[in-house]
Amino acid sequence: MKLAVIGGSSYYTPHLIEALNASDLNVEVVLNGRTEEKLKDVARVCGNIAGEKITVLATTNLKEALDGADYVLQQARIGGMQKRAEDERFPLELGLIGEETIIPGGASLAVRTLPYLEEFAQILKLVAPKAKVLALTNPNNMVIDYFNRYLGVQAIGFCDLPTSLIKGVVKALTGKDEDLSAIWPKINFKYYGLNHLSFLGELNYQGRDVNIVELAPKLGLDPLLIETLGLLPVAYLRYYYYTAAVYNKAKASSTRGEVLYKNEAKLQAEYKKSEGEKPEALKERAVPWYKDVVVPFLKATRGQTKAIVVTKNQGALADLSPDSVAELPVVIEKGEITRIEQGKMPEVIRGLIVSVSSSERLIVDGIAKRSKRIFRQGLLSHPLIREVDKAEAVLQEIKRINQISWL
Repeated sequence: MKLAVIGGSSYYTPHLIEALNASDLNVEVVLNGRTEEKLKDVARVCGNIAGEKITVLATTNLKEALDGADYVLQQARIGGMQKRAEDERFPLELGLIGEETIIPGGASLAVRTLPYLEEFAQILKLVAPKAKVLALTNPNNMVIDYFNRYLGVQAIGFCDLPTSLIKGVVKALTGKDEDLSAIWPKINFKYYGLNHLSFLGELNYQGRDVNIVELAPKLGLDPLLIETLGLLPVAYLRYYYYTAAVYNKAKASSTRGEVLYKNEAKLQAEYKKSEGEKPEALKERAVPWYKDVVVPFLKATRGQTKAIVVTKNQGALADLSPDSVAELPVVIEKGEITRIEQGKMPEVIRGLIVSVSSSERLIVDGIAKRSKRIFRQGLLSHPLIREVDKAEAVLQEIKRINQISWL
């Protein structure tokens, strides 16, 4: 197969090549990036570590990279880590949570990213209309929604949070690290939510119901919260359930974007002197999404597996509209997905999920229509903002950071 990796100049792309090496797939990987020197450095390392079944090519030409692709891994980060750092810092100065995918930071990232996807989609339809798009690009909910509702591209979003939670549950139960391929046949659950806003419930492992309250401390979770919810949340729910504590800690320390921006400078220097060897600094950041999510999907082109992906809801979650996005358990067979119906969400989480879904949908509509009013509606309706003066202050900061004329 031909796999085009858009944003392939990411310093972490060698982890993808290592995951492909272990898969026994025969793949031509075409790395695409906009900075020729950086792409050259990354491609040299990727080519050196590629196994005999993996061919690595590189080009700064997007059309050339996409031409004839069977699969496209979209992992472009528009604005790089520098803009991520800005997205995560400005909300803190306004008394709000700062995180790159959660609004307000996620709205700033969306303003940069969604218009870029328009050009990408045009070229994709021209040279690889049958290619399947697998998106790691954030903010993932809004990226997938924009692809589906406005660009006519049936993209699927990936994140390692759901699988990390599931693997964590199994390790807490058994004391062992297990691959997902071994876990899926032994575990059953309900899964409700959106990317970075999801919950695991009705958990059964090897035929036995799991006491999640007893399990909570082993997962680093508060038993009181878990007993109250009756569900296990992914890590990002701390922004909603411990808002003040998270804010106070973040205000007094570096943001994740600021840390990664500094790390990238270190990585850049190591790539330059590595002479094609994998830089040691790559070990400093865990990158599980290639091994646990992306490559299993590609392997399912000739088999079957389960996964949790961001995709069009189509009734799988009864409380969200069919054309909304949701993060859903699916069966993947020969590259096609079948959604596993989850039914109605528990009342304790329904309002939060529906409100965030509506907020993000409005922001997508605002960007698509270049409507300041609709964009502000999306900000105002988000549960972490809620106040009109804060919504307007956020809008003005997003306009300043991204130099957006229509805001």
